[in-house]
Amino acid sequence: MITFPVSLAANWQPASAFPDLTQQQQSWLLEAGSLTAKLKSHCQAFSVKVLNEAPFDLTCEQQALLNTPLSQALNREVLLLCDGKPMVYAQSWLPADDTLKKQQLLSMGTRPLGDVIFQDPSLSRTEIEVAEFSQQHAIQALTAEIGYSSQALWGRRSVFSLSNAHFLVAEVFLPGAYIYL
Repeated sequence: MITFPVSLAANWQPASAFPDLTQQQQSWLLEAGSLTAKLKSHCQAFSVKVLNEAPFDLTCEQQALLNTPLSQALNREVLLLCDGKPMVYAQSWLPADDTLKKQQLLSMGTRPLGDVIFQDPSLSRTEIEVAEFSQQHAIQALTAEIGYSSQALWGRRSVFSLSNAHFLVAEVFLPGAYIYL
């Protein structure tokens, strides 16, 4: 049984802290555009499976990243699937306030976040941070539950700003994802 939100506590750093990343790893971890669009270009059928969507307390680190005094945020956890195969586990954290943009983001259902935010010209993003998740990390419980063997995994995160709405997005590439091929 998975406890949500899945902990993504890790030593997040700029990609430059990982000089041994392969070209393939860099192309996925540092993709500046929509990860959704990149995944769609590699498969015939793309889908989103919503795992959890609920308010949770922000950690001090998340509050600092989001530059918010608010203590709660909506946490949305999804799997991004290509041809039915889970490729990416993604988390988004939207601080709980009443801005219109956030209300639109909160009502996405199974629509990919990337399809929504990358259409808006006001979108900005902080530098992408990267982390490696060991075979003992909490994310491995999720990989086991969806049928994957344990292996070290790569992830990325950044803060997006859309009008006055700031939200944190973290994505972990699951075993079998294109980043590892």
